[in-house]
Amino acid sequence: MKVYTHFFKINETEGFRWRTLLHFGNSWDCIGSIVMKEVLEGLSRYRFKELNWYEFSIDPTMRYVASLFAYKYGLDDPAQLSGVIQIFDLFYIKDADLTKAKQKAEKYGIPPLFNDALQMTQYDIDHLIAPVYLGFGSLAYSKEYGERAKLIFDAAIKLEGCNYLSCKFCENFYYHPQWLIPFGKNYHNGLLTLLRFKQETFYPTDTNNAILNIPRNTISPSRVKNIESAVLENFPTCRYDNNRRVRSNENAAYGITIAEGYIEVRQAFEGKSKTAQPKVSDSKVKKTLEDRGYVSEKNWLGRKRLIDFGNTNSEIIEHVRTEIQELFKELEIYH
Repeated sequence: MKVYTHFFKINETEGFRWRTLLHFGNSWDCIGSIVMKEVLEGLSRYRFKELNWYEFSIDPTMRYVASLFAYKYGLDDPAQLSGVIQIFDLFYIKDADLTKAKQKAEKYGIPPLFNDALQMTQYDIDHLIAPVYLGFGSLAYSKEYGERAKLIFDAAIKLEGCNYLSCKFCENFYYHPQWLIPFGKNYHNGLLTLLRFKQETFYPTDTNNAILNIPRNTISPSRVKNIESAVLENFPTCRYDNNRRVRSNENAAYGITIAEGYIEVRQAFEGKSKTAQPKVSDSKVKKTLEDRGYVSEKNWLGRKRLIDFGNTNSEIIEHVRTEIQELFKELEIYH
């Protein structure tokens, strides 16, 4: 796989990467497109004006995109793909931290090719080639990017290779490949999304058998206790409710619990017996968590197994620590 993109330098450390192409084998035919929340001779057919193409290194997200399309085409190895996958984004600032990426996008705007964001989105829409996977994640319903996500969705469902989508925007899952490929396949909704995309129908066949075969990994009680303690030690000033839970600050509306092999999110009240009063923001928090692979059940807005964060204790502890930091940022807008 080779990666090509147009690059526009903002300053010494930042830049726009616009219209990234993943190239496999010798063919330059387009084999699909993906729209996410965050590019020789063959490149000439993808040219915009007289912009130069730059070859970039491969990052983990690109590998997950390749794996997604390999799965769709029934290939065991992404290296067997032949052709080009177009990558479009709701914004074009690259940063592994979504919160920082959005802040940079607000600061720097859009690539200097377009008058406004809607003009840029329309260009992307005009150049979508099916099959198109929509991996907006939580940005599908955000104030800043929801309108553009809906415009892209409205265009995608009219394409012949996008029958995996429901015509109702809210009925689809928009999982980002970074979660869908390594983790989503082990969850009901994640696996259902993969099957829909592969079979090009909202109602894939053999779904029940596939879901029954999802591996049920377990983690021993002793490991759970060690992991829980180690994770909580990373947040000494954020702990509350007898040090059993964490929250970003004392005014935070939502808190995080690490217990019984799960990371769990609910309103930040104290005490097990207290009943939460519904908040308008609860549904938005549920959707945010769902896009991160959480399942809403019982009194929890979202729960996710610790075992899904890694294999070794150190991997799980590090990934859960990072997850909590990211959740603090995602949920801090709610009070």
